[in-house]
Amino acid sequence: MKKVDQDHSPPGHGLLIKLAREAQGISPETAAARMPFKFSGASWRQIEAGYRGAGDKRVAVPGKPATVANMARTVGVTADRLSEHNEEAGEILREIERQEAQQTPAMPEALRTAPAHVRRMIDAALEDVDPEDRAELLRELAADYEAVGKRRTRIAGQPHRPRHAG
Repeated sequence: MKKVDQDHSPPGHGLLIKLAREAQGISPETAAARMPFKFSGASWRQIEAGYRGAGDKRVAVPGKPATVANMARTVGVTADRLSEHNEEAGEILREIERQEAQQTPAMPEALRTAPAHVRRMIDAALEDVDPEDRAELLRELAADYEAVGKRRTRIAGQPHRPRHAG
């Protein structure tokens, strides 16, 4: 394990990912839950910071390029911006974007930012759908997903009204 340099500065890609995450107003745990694979908030924090531990026991955690690429994708960092700080991760992100563009029609924003378990269910459901029908299905799913979210927000904002027996 490699000790961290004395200045303890986070890597450029870590700062960029943290900035994008904070701009969305989400925690490392929420961002980690949106990853396409199981990932923890603690691991997310360590890669953003570039280390784990404290004091003389700090150990470098640069993050594997594929992990950094997926973190960047999760919070909306482009491959070009990521490449400014981590060329290998930027190239991997470009490949992820190319593969996604070939496999699935553009994912509506409401679904792209949905929790990882929702996106996994959508991906599983799309496997059996004719590629020509996927775009329409995604639009319908996004509209339904947004409608459910609006209902939950409206219901959560209403004061509790006791039921009257009668």
